[in-house]
Amino acid sequence: MSMKSTSLFLLSTLAFLLSSCAGSSHPRLVTPSGGPISPRYLEIYSEPHTATLHFPAGVYTLNAVDKIGYYHRAPRKIAEHFGGGSLWREGGIFVSKRDPQKLRGYVYRAGAITHVGNFSGVKHAFREQPLASATSDF
Repeated sequence: MSMKSTSLFLLSTLAFLLSSCAGSSHPRLVTPSGGPISPRYLEIYSEPHTATLHFPAGVYTLNAVDKIGYYHRAPRKIAEHFGGGSLWREGGIFVSKRDPQKLRGYVYRAGAITHVGNFSGVKHAFREQPLASATSDF
């Protein structure tokens, strides 16, 4: 195999791997006036992790949507552990539109969302919490 062929193979393999785990780089933000499209809250009872990423237990809030699912923002940043310490990343839990019991983690890397892991087996519950009324009943 020539050097050019090897380089082309490695480059195409890298492109495939990077595109296979990337989600939508810019999902649409969900606004309160947008109406309910999915339960607003996702409660995760334990701390799921995948490889070096550790997601906090707690209540995740619906934040964005794209054509394949819903993005619930973590209550705190996600810890990415490495040999000398930790990095803290924005992210949360992704819920598939096709199968709402299919959960994955997501983190922001290089300006895009990267889906990670399979958290479908993590104990969780979807719930709605009505917002306090903005008007009073006089």
